[in-house]
Amino acid sequence: MSDTITESDERRARTHPAVWIAVAVLGALLVFAATVAVIQWRRAADLRHTESVRKAAASTAAGFASALYTYDYNDLAGAKARVLRFATPRYAAGYDAASSRQQQTVTQFKAKESGRVTGVFLSDVVRNRVAGVVIVATSAQTTTGARQATNYLDVALIRQGSTWKVDVARPVPTS
Repeated sequence: MSDTITESDERRARTHPAVWIAVAVLGALLVFAATVAVIQWRRAADLRHTESVRKAAASTAAGFASALYTYDYNDLAGAKARVLRFATPRYAAGYDAASSRQQQTVTQFKAKESGRVTGVFLSDVVRNRVAGVVIVATSAQTTTGARQATNYLDVALIRQGSTWKVDVARPVPTS
């Protein structure tokens, strides 16, 4: 046996530069693809989180509007409790001040109203705050008759911990 290296053995042992270039390009493509995958995964996670936060805010706005426009003159305390469950203390203070006058009118006319939310439109969430408009279809029955209407409610919500609360709510005047 001979330890001498022949010319054909040397050619086989030496790798062609094109092979190294191909390996380098494939390595770079692998790193690029992995980087793009991580970026897209994080972007998708951010979008899922944003959508989850918006859905929670929309749910609160809808629940609040439904509670606000649903009452029975026989149980005004229950109706008030349902509204305040969605409200911040700031809104609750203003609601308490206005509700006594409204309660007299509701009781006098033996009013019953039900509200069904038909749409919620929100702005972007900025620093745990969001604003929006809630569309509510209402049906009311009083001693003077029945009426149906579409109401628009302008709301501002604040996230307190993991829950949203209504801080401001104003009916939007329609012509």
